[in-house]
Amino acid sequence: MPRLTEATAAKRRMHILEAAARCLFERGLLAMSVDDVCANAGISKGAFYSHFPSKEALIHAVTDMLSAELGPIEDTGIAALADSVFERQIAPALPPANARFGIEVTAASAGDSGLRERNTANLERLRHAVEAAVRGLIAAGKARTGVDAEAVGWLVQAHVMGVLCRNAVWPAQDEAALRRSTHLLLESLLAPV
Repeated sequence: MPRLTEATAAKRRMHILEAAARCLFERGLLAMSVDDVCANAGISKGAFYSHFPSKEALIHAVTDMLSAELGPIEDTGIAALADSVFERQIAPALPPANARFGIEVTAASAGDSGLRERNTANLERLRHAVEAAVRGLIAAGKARTGVDAEAVGWLVQAHVMGVLCRNAVWPAQDEAALRRSTHLLLESLLAPV
């Protein structure tokens, strides 16, 4: 059988990742099987295993793909920072299947060092981005001086994880209220007095 070109292999890999994400959101981390992914992607198991050595490797790749889609945190003002945190970190977790996947990945991280490293890196990226944005706002005179940027980063990280946990269990969310809560959190911590 002829080997795939690099471009075709990359497209096929992305197709498998997208099929796996659909399966993960529909069935959940524990219930999803390689057979489910192959059926959803319309490929053979041989094609699957030519791109991923295991289900675990596939799940790691899906988490990498999803985290890459989150985007940067804006730092042009407190409201822009709050909107950015909401749009890039909270809104993607509003669909209950997405929230469930996030919680399952977090729970599975306890026993899977690869997932734990990815999950920790994603949370740390968020926290450090918020810290940098807060420091920039303080330096630009757009936020209260003396604010502990590191503590704000931890609080935002906890807020995002709290919304994720809550939405996985009680999916009926008021998106406008969640957006307001994100603004209230950051404005109460950062607004100049």
